[in-house]
Amino acid sequence: MYVDLYIIENLLINYIIISCTSILTKNTTSYKRKIIGALVGTIYSVLYLFPRFYFLYTLLSKGIFIVIIGLISFTYTDRKEFIRILTTFFLVNFFICGSTYFVIYFTGINHLKISFLIICAYASAQLLKKIYSDITLINHIKEYTKEITINFLGEDLKCTALLDSGNLLKDPLSKSDVVMVNSTLLKKYLPANYNYEYVDVLLAEEIINDLNEDISSRVRLIPYNHATSNKTSMILGFKADYLQIDNKKIGNIVLGISNFKDDNYNAILNPSIFS
Repeated sequence: MYVDLYIIENLLINYIIISCTSILTKNTTSYKRKIIGALVGTIYSVLYLFPRFYFLYTLLSKGIFIVIIGLISFTYTDRKEFIRILTTFFLVNFFICGSTYFVIYFTGINHLKISFLIICAYASAQLLKKIYSDITLINHIKEYTKEITINFLGEDLKCTALLDSGNLLKDPLSKSDVVMVNSTLLKKYLPANYNYEYVDVLLAEEIINDLNEDISSRVRLIPYNHATSNKTSMILGFKADYLQIDNKKIGNIVLGISNFKDDNYNAILNPSIFS
């Protein structure tokens, strides 16, 4: 490979790695710092072409250069944050370089194809950001979900609930907190073939007429305004016996029925339940 292409290749790949690390760690750093860091990494790579610099090929030397590049490329407030950024930088470097050379080896395309190498590095960075985003989302959802038990007509209904500060609904008459639940959770009690997402007074009356007496006595109609509409809609609700969270029983709960679909949870909790 020509030296000029080798330099350009390493400069661009180093910049991609630094930028990807900056995004994953949410570390705001200037283009100037990124470019200087990429240049230092490129200089180190060029030294590989000269056998007399063999002493720089050791694991210790590589570690020192990673630290130097991290100090140049990123901003940080304390040692703990710097270690976190540096660890991410190392993992990103390992992932992008490893996946890039794997693709080259797997496809058999000549290493000299600089454009292909850079495309592989960029694609690896995008893939890593996507994976990281998905993992972060899963962890975020887990952090704000709870396993709860709803007691309704003497039956325990276990489900996963999302804590959502946007759910501040209360029954206007009893002032009971409303827990939104997927209609499938109460499907054995509810008449089939109804859309519980958009309920008005006429539809509510029709549904109530199809309920047995034990359940119809628990019906609550809860008005609410949608953020994208000025029109007041209704939620069909049912008085629960109690709600159990973290071995604590909470009364005065109304179950608001909805058709929302999410594989991670089937109920939405009002945070004021804990107060």
